[in-house]
Amino acid sequence: MTTRNTKHIGIVLPNGCKAVHGTSAHIKEPFAFTSLSMHELDTGDSHCYRGQFGFIPFRDDSRLPRHIHIEERYEQDLELVAERILVLNGVALTELAGEIYVVAPGTMVEIEPGIPHTWTACPPGVVLPDGIISEGQFLMVYEYSEQTGFYPTRSTKPISSTGEYERYNGDLEAIRFPRLNANEVIATGTLIWNNQTTKDLRLAN
Repeated sequence: MTTRNTKHIGIVLPNGCKAVHGTSAHIKEPFAFTSLSMHELDTGDSHCYRGQFGFIPFRDDSRLPRHIHIEERYEQDLELVAERILVLNGVALTELAGEIYVVAPGTMVEIEPGIPHTWTACPPGVVLPDGIISEGQFLMVYEYSEQTGFYPTRSTKPISSTGEYERYNGDLEAIRFPRLNANEVIATGTLIWNNQTTKDLRLAN
């Protein structure tokens, strides 16, 4: 059995969110009868997840409005909710606390409670370091730490309690992920790659 033991997997982004991609996962080959590798994206020592679980197919015209998540209970003292996203295939774009990240297939992004965020698919023509080229679509698998809904916000500033949340009641188009072409993604986006972030992106020929 071959394992790469590590207590902490993935990388922590400046806004406190965590991303796990490539060799930053806990990679192990636990079965002697096959060379199958397991890419463990969560060692079980982070948030407990009891909320909704599902998937969304995204295209580059599927631009979510910026939002956070809050518990949906009929009680006082509601808590902010964590979310984790697995980019199953395709190349994604996410905005976390105002910063745009390019997310490769096979990456899990764990969004800390109170971090304003939004998602869309990377437009066609952006080349990742391993030669994968974005095609304007990706498949998202999502899971929440508690049952929650969609709470729109104009602000990109992280909050630490539900009392700081200022609901946005305007036109949701104004807070949707901006329309970006491949050149703009390369100029403004940061790629999450293995155990670091990088600007190693280029245009397809």
